Amino acid sequence: MSIQVENNLNKSENKEVFEQRAHFVPCNIEEDGPANVSKYFEPYVADNGGELTATFRGHNLDGVKMNLPDGYRAIVVTEAKRPLAEDAERKFQVAGGFKELNYWNWDKKPSKNDNLFRAMEWIDIAEAIHGD
Repeated sequence: MSIQVENNLNKSENKEVFEQRAHFVPCNIEEDGPANVSKYFEPYVADNGGELTATFRGHNLDGVKMNLPDGYRAIVVTEAKRPLAEDAERKFQVAGGFKELNYWNWDKKPSKNDNLFRAMEWIDIAEAIHGD
């Protein structure tokens, strides 16, 4: 199986498409379509001096804003049509991107011991080891 990512936005003059808001929420939602996050979630996020609080389906969430390391940007991709066969070629299109995200936990306050924080540290470690 091969995966292709087409960057159809690489010549876009709309820079806001790469400054989208992203949330990393620790749950599995059995839906793959759009969600009206700006209407049903973001208005209820409280920022208490860098510590974020919210609720999602009755569960309390604690969060923080995380910036991606300098020189990095995350992209959001979409797939217009998923193939029927597991080993078929898949094509994704770049739909936007972000440089910061809101990271949420439901059972504890976010800390440097969380997997996402630790993964971000590996970027700096890899650059120190393999950089020029």
